[in-house]
Amino acid sequence: MNDLDLQFDAQISNESAACLPAQITYPLGTDALAADVLQSVANVVNFRARWNNDVAEWRAGKFYKHLPREAIREFESLAAPYRCRQSKVLLSEGESPSMVLFLLEGKVKVTLNSVDGRRLILGMAGPGDILGLAAVLSGLPYQISAEAQFPCQLTSMPRPAFLDFLVRYPIAGQNVGLQLSQEYIQACNQLCTLGIRVTSGTRLARLLLKWCEGGSKTNSGMRIKCSLTHAEIGECIGMSRETVSRTLSDFKLRELVEQRGSTMVISSIQALETYADRNCA
Repeated sequence: MNDLDLQFDAQISNESAACLPAQITYPLGTDALAADVLQSVANVVNFRARWNNDVAEWRAGKFYKHLPREAIREFESLAAPYRCRQSKVLLSEGESPSMVLFLLEGKVKVTLNSVDGRRLILGMAGPGDILGLAAVLSGLPYQISAEAQFPCQLTSMPRPAFLDFLVRYPIAGQNVGLQLSQEYIQACNQLCTLGIRVTSGTRLARLLLKWCEGGSKTNSGMRIKCSLTHAEIGECIGMSRETVSRTLSDFKLRELVEQRGSTMVISSIQALETYADRNCA
C-alpha cells in the first residue's frame, strides 16, 4: 500500500465499501495519476471492509479477547494498514522499538540469532498475533527478527500510541500479558528440546506434534501445512538440513508421516508420541 492509500484512508467511510469494485477498469485516455488515485481509493475501501469484518480470523486472536466495542473501534482507527511482499523483513533484531505490528493475513517467521551466528526459528506468527510486543513494552531493542513467509497484510501502531491505548483499556493490557506469557512458555519448551540431550528423531517428532495442535483432522490423520524448507525446519530444532531430510525419510518408512508437497499427514499422533518418548536418550 502506497502513501496515497494511507492518505485516503482517513477520508473514506466503511459504508462506501459497496460502491467500488476490487479492481477498477478505466476508459482509454484516462490520466495515469487519476487512475492511480482512484485505484488507491478502491484499495483502501476494500481493506476497510475486511478490517471491520467481525468474523475475520485475526478477531479470534488473543489481543481481541473481551475487548469492548469502543476499544476495538479505536484500535482499528489508530492502526495504519499496509501490505508487504514475501520475504520482506518487518522487524530486525537489535533495532530500536518504534512500533508494534498486528498481523491480519499471512504468516511471519520469527527468528533469533545465536552468539555464533546461527539462526533459530522461534515460531510462525499468524493472523491476530502482535510482533515486537516485548521490545515495545520494555523499551529495549527488538530481540527478534520477523520476516514475511508469504505476502502479508498488517497494521502498524507507533509505540507511544500503543502504550497509551493499553493504559486506557486495561483489558488490552491483560491480553498482551497473556500473549507474552504464552510466548515465554513456548520459548522455554523450545530451549528444553535444544538443551536436553535427545535424538534427532525425538526433536523432529516433538516439533511435528506441536504443529499438530494447529492442524486439521481428516479421515487419514492429522493434516498440517508446512511451508518451511528442510533447512528452516532444522533451524527450529538445532539440526542440519541433511539430518532433517534423513530423519523425515525414516519417519516415512516407519509410516509415522506421509508427505504430499507442503502438506504432511500424521496418521497416528499416539504412535508419534510413543516414538518421541521411546527415543529420548
